[in-house]
Amino acid sequence: MISRNSRFDSPIMIRGIAADLPAVNQVITTAVQSWPASDRLKRLALTALHYASTDVQDFEFLLCYKAHACLGVAVWEPENVSFTRDTSSVALLHGLYVDQQHQQQGVGKLLLDEVHLRAEKRNFSGIYVRAERFSASYFEHVGYRQLADNQGPGASISAYPHRFLRDLAARHSNAA
Repeated sequence: MISRNSRFDSPIMIRGIAADLPAVNQVITTAVQSWPASDRLKRLALTALHYASTDVQDFEFLLCYKAHACLGVAVWEPENVSFTRDTSSVALLHGLYVDQQHQQQGVGKLLLDEVHLRAEKRNFSGIYVRAERFSASYFEHVGYRQLADNQGPGASISAYPHRFLRDLAARHSNAA
């Protein structure tokens, strides 16, 4: 028997549109407020991290809702295949943000699982992310591998220091 409120018990994923950008940016704002950084750095970061309606053409926004609350957002770039590994393409995870009140409750993992599924359907072999220093351990925890300076997209002597790759083929071998 399904309880009357069962549709509100589990979070749902929706693909965001331009009209969802206020909710997206609100989640980003509350997520950034939890960063272990100065108020000035948080304020400056928000300017760069908030999305505008023109971004909808370049990114896919996935929103995690429970009841009427947006708990988190994943933003990835499925159409720009600028990253390749061997003969396969790797998608860029542009951002993963969870509302401050809903952090450490599995929302980020749910969003990443949805990004992984969508990427696999588009035949991507992996997901690449440039993480903030303080979120590096999270990406390692959920199965991303940190890249050395000479590995993967953006490889160079002065590569971004917190680059991670999630091999989607490994995702299936770990599940077996």
